[in-house]
Amino acid sequence: MQPYNLKARVAAGVAIFRDDRILLLHRSPMVANPGAWDLPLGHVDRGESLPRAARRETKEETGFQVQIGPLFHADVYRTLSKKGKIRPTVGVFFHCRAPGRKVPRLDTNEHTEYAWVRESELRDYPTAPYVERAVRAAFASRESGSKIDPELVAKAIYPTLGHHAALPVPA
Repeated sequence: MQPYNLKARVAAGVAIFRDDRILLLHRSPMVANPGAWDLPLGHVDRGESLPRAARRETKEETGFQVQIGPLFHADVYRTLSKKGKIRPTVGVFFHCRAPGRKVPRLDTNEHTEYAWVRESELRDYPTAPYVERAVRAAFASRESGSKIDPELVAKAIYPTLGHHAALPVPA
């Protein structure tokens, strides 16, 4: 059977922890997936590396200057555009370090509030399925201490992905 190639957007996101809590952002009514909880995440710009995109999106969405750490999760999922179109997306997620006890500065056009959430509290913060998978992977990889060099992964993956990706999809 021939694989089907799918054109997809590429997004980079991060998991920011404080002690045993992860930062979640509540999506504004003015964006796709309104009212859902989310990680700092956004699309990779043309020519931008995955870690650089993750850093930029985190700064835009939280005001935090972060250090990108290990890659912990990648996923292919569907997102809904502002125009109501379904877009396949490849999401790549990194652990990162954020400044001490600084309070996130939100762009209220994108997010209306934030919460530091324990793994046991996740059911109280509804997310899109791809975000839930990433959050669960963040907690699991944080506990296992797995480490992957994000720059090496980005250099290996990004040149083949470019602005869009061609991914085999099972029939």
